[in-house]
Amino acid sequence: MTVTDRLRAAYTAYGKGDLATAKSQGEAALRIRPTDPVVLQLLGVVNCQVGALREGADYLRRALANGGDTSDNRINLARALLDLGEPDEASRVCAEGDPASVDLQKMQAQILKAQGRATEASWSYEKLVSENPRDFDAWNNLGNARHDSGDLEGALQAFQQARQINPKSSLLFLNMGRVLLSLDRHEDACLTFEEAVKLAPQDPQPLLELGRALTSIDHAEAGLRALGTAARLNPADPEIFLAIAVAFTDLGNLAQAERSLRFAIQADPKFVPAYVNLGIQFEKANRIEDLRNLEADATRVGVAGDGIDYLRALLLSRDGDHAGALALVRGIYSDAIDAATKAQFAGQLADRLGHTDDAIYYYDDMNRAMAQSPMGCGIDRSAYQRAIMRLQEQTSAAWFADWAPGPSSPPKGRPSPAFLVGFPRSGTTLLDTILMGHSATHVLEELPIIENLGKSLGDIDQIRTLDADRIDALRAQYFADLDRLAPAASGQMVIDKNPLSMVRLPLIHRLFPDAKIILALRHPCDVVLSCYMQNFKPTEAMASFLDLPNASRTYDRIFSYWEHCRSILPVNVHELRYEAMIEDVAGTTRPLFDFLGLEWEETALDHQKTAVERGYIRTPSYAQVMEPIYASASGRWKRYEAQMREILPILEPWVQRLGYRL
Repeated sequence: MTVTDRLRAAYTAYGKGDLATAKSQGEAALRIRPTDPVVLQLLGVVNCQVGALREGADYLRRALANGGDTSDNRINLARALLDLGEPDEASRVCAEGDPASVDLQKMQAQILKAQGRATEASWSYEKLVSENPRDFDAWNNLGNARHDSGDLEGALQAFQQARQINPKSSLLFLNMGRVLLSLDRHEDACLTFEEAVKLAPQDPQPLLELGRALTSIDHAEAGLRALGTAARLNPADPEIFLAIAVAFTDLGNLAQAERSLRFAIQADPKFVPAYVNLGIQFEKANRIEDLRNLEADATRVGVAGDGIDYLRALLLSRDGDHAGALALVRGIYSDAIDAATKAQFAGQLADRLGHTDDAIYYYDDMNRAMAQSPMGCGIDRSAYQRAIMRLQEQTSAAWFADWAPGPSSPPKGRPSPAFLVGFPRSGTTLLDTILMGHSATHVLEELPIIENLGKSLGDIDQIRTLDADRIDALRAQYFADLDRLAPAASGQMVIDKNPLSMVRLPLIHRLFPDAKIILALRHPCDVVLSCYMQNFKPTEAMASFLDLPNASRTYDRIFSYWEHCRSILPVNVHELRYEAMIEDVAGTTRPLFDFLGLEWEETALDHQKTAVERGYIRTPSYAQVMEPIYASASGRWKRYEAQMREILPILEPWVQRLGYRL
């Protein structure tokens, strides 16, 4: 075969995507003509496309030196050098080419962007669009460069110009959506990603971006629909399975989240974010041996760096080496680890070591990250307090006296549940773990059944107008939701644990007037501080805890409303103090069991055994309930008194009223 025959065969194979044949035919042609620039160009491009960047760059250099000094060859060489991490050399290759070549100018701008010189790249693209206002690629790249430089509004303007030229570009809508995310316009970003999906339904990238964005604003179910399609289109992308795992975690489906993370690792055995997220899930589920095995597996396949060091820090902490864990965490900088999660872990370690100033520094970082998250940035932190104030204005003795008659006799069939309430971080997780240890109980762990019934009614005044039939229907709906989400065995007492059901007391009493209610109490200063230290999802209620003043005002509003309801409604309440429970767990639990009508079972006091058997614990106390009951968290606020000084006047009335002391 002649060189021409070889080249024809090579280009035919290349056109069919058969790069191996194209390469072998090109190499055969090169043996005949070792300085032929066309052959060298072909081999340069083919080698780059099969991942042999260094070999490809060498071929392209030889093409330039042997009469093939074209803009195309310089662009291909510059791109290979850029991918090899040699942007300065790539820039030199472009600079030595034809200064009038628009394509080389674009490549230079791309190199500037890759070097982190986004502002200079913007200037280059601005020059290009001024010379050719109909250049779609230049406008699109100008938008990306402005995005990187922080000029978000300018980026959107550039993308709008590009859109006028080519309104059918999926890539353009993808880039626009990313800028909208940076502008905290998350709903708009989702709509824009949806446009990208419509324009390129077989491209998994817009679906991935859409799924992530939907999950970030608490629409995980919709996010999963997009992500599932993306996974079917590209089952080899670990990023898609990671996003699916995040969505399942958000929905509380930990089994599916674990399965998705294992798929991500299967797709790429060195994909660090999957190991990190799976390790965090194991630690939260108290599956410490699984965490050890995961770290060992990662090390065995050569995964290293900050992500795996984070898993080692989790293990050090569980082994009691808090100082070693903190030293390791301080040096970790990885995009694979959520900033708020890392900051909270560092804060917990510093707190355990007694490093108060460091702990506050890390908790500030955690709350700042949550406030800036997609959900956090759209939340009014005082809205929840105002909502409770409105409830208190509507909940009056006259309003209660005007309630429509309810059922004339206690409902037949299933008995009323008991309700375990209390301000978050008041010891409800320890208490519900003890209650779970009793053979005759079925404890619900913060399922929003009552909350959803309240939302279905709308305004609280609807409680007043409920007639007997409607009350029976709502009770039936409660038990239907219970059977669907967490069915109880026959004869078990249902204990509905949800701390902030405190503000649903009128609805609870309306539906279950004979319900027994357990109120968990703890020193107000300890409670508020502990809420501030937790990485709660920033819902309207939980966003109250992103700073200490708001957290303390929320405490004041909730307990004001609770006491107001207690003065009006004839509810049956048993109070249990966290401090008394950790001093004498049996002495405080016996009266509680008597109140609930439960026979005494000594085995219920083994909360550690119950915690192991219950598996994943939804609340922030997942690790503490695995430990022996300890008193170190009682009075912890005294170590932080300097940081809490401004909020003490808000809490002091409740400290006194509840029988505590400052």
